Amino acid sequence: MPRVLLSSDLIELGLRGEEFNLDFETAKKLTRVLRLTPGEMFTAFDGSGREWECVLTATQSEDPSGRKSIVARAAILQEREVGFEGRVRISVAQAVPKGDKMDFVLQKGTELGVTEFWPFEAERTVSKILSDDESSRATTRAERWRKIAAQAAMQCGRADLPVVHAISDFSTVVGFGTQEGRCFLLDETPGIETLRQSLEREPLPFDEVAPPRVMLLIGPEGGWSAREREWAERYGVEAISLGRLILRTETAALAAASILQWEAGVLGA
Repeated sequence: MPRVLLSSDLIELGLRGEEFNLDFETAKKLTRVLRLTPGEMFTAFDGSGREWECVLTATQSEDPSGRKSIVARAAILQEREVGFEGRVRISVAQAVPKGDKMDFVLQKGTELGVTEFWPFEAERTVSKILSDDESSRATTRAERWRKIAAQAAMQCGRADLPVVHAISDFSTVVGFGTQEGRCFLLDETPGIETLRQSLEREPLPFDEVAPPRVMLLIGPEGGWSAREREWAERYGVEAISLGRLILRTETAALAAASILQWEAGVLGA
């Protein structure tokens, strides 16, 4: 069944038993792309972990003035039971990589159940966008990333939306990552403890009422600087590796998130 993201205002109208107009992009997707007609069903979610079974009630592809438009109305039939609840809250703090690699991290991280993304600039980040001259570009890029995460959640069946924070600096994400839960800095330095060894030494408390929180700090293509390693150690961040494999920056977070979901019993269960 097709899935779409609806605003809380539209959901509120539907829960009162009223029909409501879909926004342009949603109407276009359902009527032009997926070719739904009145009477056909779709699933709506609001990004907070709830979803509803809906019906398309009316469509109109041309307004009275003769200009092309897309108007579609819908109604909520019933709330659907959401079958999956995460057993670990994973935050990915990703040093902004070159090109469109961040898009890949967001798409696949959303599929793997990541709950928060913290893009940041590291000392060796290639593309600097936090300067005063680039502030508008940083805002535009963050808004685009939120749309990518929302699309990924829609496609993979998640009822919640991961939070995509504004681009920040390394000290900010370390501060948030060490407030509660555990914070891992992924490092390729030989001989350090692996993520698996760390979890065996100190298992995550999956059986508690509130899921454990974990932040994964992922460096840029050029790796961490000595100052960043020292800063992380000072704040209690655990430096870990993923074993013998050396992974690209856009792959490391996904591999680590997969390991955490396996430990939580979400993958492979």
